[in-house]
Amino acid sequence: MDLSLPSKRFHIKELPSKASSEALRVDVQEGLFACPRSLPPKYFYDDKGSKLFDTICKTQDYYPTRTESALLQKNAAQIIDIVKPNTCAELGAGTSAKTEILLSKSCSSLDAFTYLSIDVCLEVLIESAHRLLQKYENLRVESVAGEYIPAIKNAPKLVGPTLYAFIGSSIGNFTEQGSIELLSEVANRMTTEDYFLIGMDRVKDKEILDRAYNDCDGVTAKFNLNVLNVLNYELGSNFDLANFSHHALYNEQQQQIEMYLISKCNQEVSFPTFNEKIMLKENEKILTEVSRKYTKASIKNLLEKSGLQEVVHFEPSNQYFSLVLAKAQ
Repeated sequence: MDLSLPSKRFHIKELPSKASSEALRVDVQEGLFACPRSLPPKYFYDDKGSKLFDTICKTQDYYPTRTESALLQKNAAQIIDIVKPNTCAELGAGTSAKTEILLSKSCSSLDAFTYLSIDVCLEVLIESAHRLLQKYENLRVESVAGEYIPAIKNAPKLVGPTLYAFIGSSIGNFTEQGSIELLSEVANRMTTEDYFLIGMDRVKDKEILDRAYNDCDGVTAKFNLNVLNVLNYELGSNFDLANFSHHALYNEQQQQIEMYLISKCNQEVSFPTFNEKIMLKENEKILTEVSRKYTKASIKNLLEKSGLQEVVHFEPSNQYFSLVLAKAQ
């Protein structure tokens, strides 16, 4: 469904969401009813979840956002000078806060600039677009609300050169094969004048990673638990959030953070929309997110498998994070 909003500079497309209901039902039946139990992280990001994640990014121990923002501030002018984009197309745009660092450099040097924002949360796309349009008079915003690959395929034709962006280390939430499929989809769409900017969190000390995903303010716990609210709202289930606790740990062998919801007691949860129930035992875990961490070697390997080649690699002195500017092979 197309939602035409008042501004002539803003258009948003919401992909048909067989999505929500049907895909969520399938994902729940395949994940929660399996052993071990799991849920895809995309269901974190309803309006409340998106705002909670924005708050996580401001917590003291969550270094990725601060580190990546600093890298963008330091290197945005060089990135824009290399790409000379007329369009920026972002996957997982969210509030577009960090992307605005790039937009401010681009909009200041052009009479007209287009920003294509893609995210699963319609409300966040609308809010961020209105903020950006008020700030930049020469900006046009095209938004697509939906999952990444369908949204890319349904995106409007872009005026190049285009800077594709997938920042925030979100690529780490995918399996290796899922990462390759997504990056390849973008690479196949890119022309010879386009570039792809990817943010990737790096392997580091276990204690630093553990603190980042178990913040002392409990915001990450609220974010993790909120996925059960999403299931209750969308599927009519009866999860009692008080019966679950948040736990995140770093799996050194797999080089990834694993985030879980842990059942505090033996409990039964009903799903009336498809007439099923699950029995959870005390201390039973539900995997809700994996966040993979990278080395320079694994970054290079992933890009090559996805049809991309590194042009410039930006990193801070502590090597906590990588911003990689790439082209299609």
